[in-house]
Amino acid sequence: MIPHPIRTRQVALAIPAMLCLALLSAGALAQDRPAEPPTDQPAQPPTSPPDAPAESQPASQPAAAAPSGNVDPAAKEILQAMSDAIAKATSIRANIKTTVTGSLAGVTPSTDAAVRLRRVDGAWHVRVTGSGVRNGQDTNFDVAWGGGSITWLDHQEKKLVGRPQNEARGGSYALASQAMPTQIVEAIPFNKELAGEEITLAATEEVDGQTCDLLHVRYPKRKTLLKLWIAQSDHMLRRLERSTETTKITSATVQEFSNVALNQEISDLELTIAPPDGYTSDVTMPRHYEKGRPVAADATSTSTPARAEGDNPSSTPASVITPPGADGSSAPHGVAPVPTPGAGGATLPSATLTLSDGTTLSTDSLRGKPAVIMFWGTWSLPARDAIEPLSKFAAALKEPGVPVIACAVRERTKDAAADFLKNFHPRHRTGDEKIDTSSLKIVGGADALARELAIARYPTFVAIDAEGKIVRKLEGFDPIKTIDELRSVVAP
Repeated sequence: MIPHPIRTRQVALAIPAMLCLALLSAGALAQDRPAEPPTDQPAQPPTSPPDAPAESQPASQPAAAAPSGNVDPAAKEILQAMSDAIAKATSIRANIKTTVTGSLAGVTPSTDAAVRLRRVDGAWHVRVTGSGVRNGQDTNFDVAWGGGSITWLDHQEKKLVGRPQNEARGGSYALASQAMPTQIVEAIPFNKELAGEEITLAATEEVDGQTCDLLHVRYPKRKTLLKLWIAQSDHMLRRLERSTETTKITSATVQEFSNVALNQEISDLELTIAPPDGYTSDVTMPRHYEKGRPVAADATSTSTPARAEGDNPSSTPASVITPPGADGSSAPHGVAPVPTPGAGGATLPSATLTLSDGTTLSTDSLRGKPAVIMFWGTWSLPARDAIEPLSKFAAALKEPGVPVIACAVRERTKDAAADFLKNFHPRHRTGDEKIDTSSLKIVGGADALARELAIARYPTFVAIDAEGKIVRKLEGFDPIKTIDELRSVVAP
């Protein structure tokens, strides 16, 4: 069949127009959507090392010299005050509703989420929980960032997923990223806005019951206008609107903040994702990071029934957590473990544990002498650092008969921990010297007991007195203080 000449010409002319529109749409989307989260903070620019301590990142730095334009010093001072308030905050809590209008309304998702951020060792750990509309379909999401990993619930597959930063993919993760204002977690909050070619004070308006200064900010060489409603009371955002206007596209992304609170206590549980009944676990532990870059790839993966195996850890979330949520991480290095309030007086639950030699150990049989239990995993780097001092501690307690039990959780096989310890070598030591771990009683598959004790970080140490009472619960590992604390309790 011979092509119709007029129709062929129409198609030829339409193709460049369609390509142009697609490029414009992509550009606008890039401006409206947060960037991929970096190593230890959600949606943070790659130029900011996520693990850098807060001390090395000044609360505010002079922004780059603004191009010639309309920069009102009073407006810039308001913007700077907000940047400083965020940089100095230890925690931020808010409900954030994101909507998109105009040409991209059907392309960019809308979300409604509870956002919790807590700063740990200079890095933000975040959990975003809510729902969104994507491609006309309602989707619930629950995502946690921190400690070099991201964990989230995949409701469609019914599993808890954990991946190293920059390896996270999927609809739930994308929706949660959309709900997170990227400028808040930057090393210098709103640094690009402070360098805007236009910063003006447009008006004073009431938003969410707060008197707010409305700022207009334009970026250099961009057809984007950013409107910021900043509360006069606490210098925090109450509304953000980013609008783009071209000959082809007119669109605006609006984020409305409510129930904003600075520097309130945010517990680990609030930043912990616990899989519902019937969900499985598919978690790859994060690599070890230095200055925001992976330096060792010794991650392992688990895929076990979440409840049947007791898969309910959480941590950095607050990272809050050192990895947030149920990604199985631990407290940050250099942070002294703190006794868990209310640990004293609780009784160790009755359970039968299977040791690496095939024998069983009943927790009830521990009565009569003190005992120490460490909950850990071969995937947890801080837990690995605890093996050598704990083994020496166990050897010293062998004669008085105080057992030291290493209960492994979230391992792919019941023998994984025992096999790992047979040839254990400290990760920060050169040479081939192996550590004698024979004084430890090694237990595989202790997930159920960890769940009963609400273990949230790895490693966690539990000290039990001669009556079976839990007298101390220490989360995380400090190379000096942890063993001294345990010694003072079980071997005074």
